[in-house]
Amino acid sequence: MSATSTEARAQSPQSGEQDTCAVCGSARFVPHFRRSAAPVEVGLERKVYRITHSHRRLVHAIVRCTDCGLVTLPPALRSTAHYGDAEDPYYLEQADQRVANARRLLALVPAGGRLLDIGCACGFLLLAARELGFSAEGVEMSAWASEYARRQFGLPVRTGCLETLDLPPASYDVVVMADTIEHLTDPRTTIRHIHRVLRPEGRLLLLTPDIGSVVARLAGARWWGLLDDHYYYFSRLTLRRLLEDEGFAIDAIRALGRQFPLAHWIFKLSQYSAGLHRVAARLTRALGIDRWQISINVGDQMACVARRR
Repeated sequence: MSATSTEARAQSPQSGEQDTCAVCGSARFVPHFRRSAAPVEVGLERKVYRITHSHRRLVHAIVRCTDCGLVTLPPALRSTAHYGDAEDPYYLEQADQRVANARRLLALVPAGGRLLDIGCACGFLLLAARELGFSAEGVEMSAWASEYARRQFGLPVRTGCLETLDLPPASYDVVVMADTIEHLTDPRTTIRHIHRVLRPEGRLLLLTPDIGSVVARLAGARWWGLLDDHYYYFSRLTLRRLLEDEGFAIDAIRALGRQFPLAHWIFKLSQYSAGLHRVAARLTRALGIDRWQISINVGDQMACVARRR
């Protein structure tokens, strides 16, 4: 590949905006998938963002840093502007399962102390944290979700993002980002702010899809984690490098599964095939098995515990 083509300085498909790698600072990117990227319209019209569903129209616009391997969407296709209007009533239907899954995640860090959940949505992880003895509060960009957490559960949730809040330094024992870092436009800056608000030896607990996993590599462009509202795709190597650069020591990185009713897993099929989703949904309802609780862990979702040095 020539330096004037795929290894040229990264540019978004139409705007010409130059990008640099959020992990290593390189400006050399190649398409992540072999097939050439389909034409992408910058300023793609977005419907209201939903936590439980995202389009997959930008898969072939995804690029990879040739120096460190970080996978990302080009800059013109990253925006957090629509998150403030996000609404997803379907997300509320799995409240009990989401609290239970949050308990499994929180079991990876010592219980107790002061906890901040970044991208806390409707507050289900905060509920689990309170049960485990944490003094828990959250930050959420969606006005709908943050208001729900305050109104329904009385949780101390701020509407906005960490970078714009004037939080005192060294004030939290645990900071959580569950299914959040992949949505950020500048993950390094957010990690830097987290380091500032954590107490010495405080823990960052992070959950995100693992693009370096065997399943992600085998699935290729069909992997479930490749969604239009996911802007950064970390592997264990790139995540470790970013966190260590910003003053964290990695305690553990492990695969973590989740449990949901079978109907929820089938709902996810709608992002791939509407027809298959309809058939599977009707069949499982007819058999009366759509509410069966199914736990899935194929190793492509990683939970990371990092300690502030």
